[in-house]
Amino acid sequence: MPKERILLKPGVHKALWGEESWEVSAHENDPSAIADGPFAGRRLNDVFPRFPLLFKTIRSNDALSVQVHPNERTAVVSGGEPKTEMWCALKDSTVYAGLTPGTDAAMLEAAVRDGTAEKLLVRHNLKAGDTLLVPGGLVHAIAGGSMLYEVQQSSNTTFRLYDWGRVGADGKPRQLHLAAALKAMDCSLQPPVPCKALDTPYFSFRRARLSGELRAGGGGRFVVVRSASGGFSLDGEQFADGTSVLLPPSVPGVLRADGAWLLLTEFAP
Repeated sequence: MPKERILLKPGVHKALWGEESWEVSAHENDPSAIADGPFAGRRLNDVFPRFPLLFKTIRSNDALSVQVHPNERTAVVSGGEPKTEMWCALKDSTVYAGLTPGTDAAMLEAAVRDGTAEKLLVRHNLKAGDTLLVPGGLVHAIAGGSMLYEVQQSSNTTFRLYDWGRVGADGKPRQLHLAAALKAMDCSLQPPVPCKALDTPYFSFRRARLSGELRAGGGGRFVVVRSASGGFSLDGEQFADGTSVLLPPSVPGVLRADGAWLLLTEFAP
């Protein structure tokens, strides 16, 4: 019987602050190569050209820049692709998401220029498994020493507001995108609250500890399964800790694990 699930080769992106692995991607900047099964040797965007999401694992040795992505409304004035995302902490991690109450664009711009932007950011100390929604337009950053699973709209638009005063490999400060970032930010957004599951207009996400069997997929929606801790099997095929597997909309499967934590994302084609 042919393998209908899709196993992909992650694309690793090195950065000044650490690295991110694009585990399931159809974005033109780095579409995932399909490792085996009926589509082996092709790129995900060739098979599903309108694939709507991008899945990453982020490992930060140093802090990422303070940044913002546009949403559908602010992208009209800032340019770029809208990007709402979520993070699930794979270990205890620290992030910044949202601004302190009463902060407006003018206050943030002044703080960026005088090097005090950190004082206006809301800090979240996440425990492993905590999940945070970061809608497009929300100012955010990831602290060093963090490890996050990220699910996002398929977009690669990032506007840097502030970079902690550091310099790049060339010894010069990295480029900021202050004007575009201030247009992309949405001051009406409140700081998010950590949770265990999400249901958004773009995807639903949950973290589940599986001891036994669970039927997934087959309901006209994609499902991406990623192990956060422990191996699992899909229709009898074994997968190691940290593996991501994509189930197409018409393909159900039976997951089985002995106490593994699985990250399950469902979304429409």
